Amino acid sequence: MLTENEIERLRQAIIATIASPMIGSIEDYTWEAIFHYVKDITLSDPALGRSKLLYDAVDTQIATGWSFKSLQLKNFMATNTFSFVIQRADIIKKAEELGFPGLAEKSSPDELRAAIIQHWNDKIISSKSEQGVVNSYEGILLKTIEGCEYVYCEFSLDPLDASSLISALISAISMFLNNFCGNCFSHRNNFWRPLNRVVFPTPLLPLNITKCRVS
Repeated sequence: MLTENEIERLRQAIIATIASPMIGSIEDYTWEAIFHYVKDITLSDPALGRSKLLYDAVDTQIATGWSFKSLQLKNFMATNTFSFVIQRADIIKKAEELGFPGLAEKSSPDELRAAIIQHWNDKIISSKSEQGVVNSYEGILLKTIEGCEYVYCEFSLDPLDASSLISALISAISMFLNNFCGNCFSHRNNFWRPLNRVVFPTPLLPLNITKCRVS
């Protein structure tokens, strides 16, 4: 999480950003730039190209990496959940590569679950190795519709434990079957849908958040 000094830097950076007539909202590369300023780490030049690596910011001195998202919520009640795309996961196209030949959208939830976890764990392990990351986090900036309240929260971003899959089977799958085309997969607070083949984490808003209000 952020230190007191970093919280103040975040507040000042938000104020400076929303005061700019050229920036309509804090998201994507704007959020990346703010975070790099807050943590005082070097920001890569976007004109040099964007990689598909998992971590948007890496502090090499402490081997810590963050994958960023920014989202808009109606309010910041502690019981709120929110969903966002964390990973594009075309497990059907990559079935052979992942070790699941013959995998299809109508495959069993067990097979889909195992394939998506393999895909996700491969991504984390390879990105951590390539980017020199030991401590892995999601760094999420939440904002209200009015744009006057902002919340920063962090979640650990680690490989999923495949050994716990059998006991954690199909709790939320049926909830999504009527809403989305094809089969769906759910594990803990993550779900996958084949329509656009992405993984959606759905965490609760944590109690240990950094909250900023600007006027």
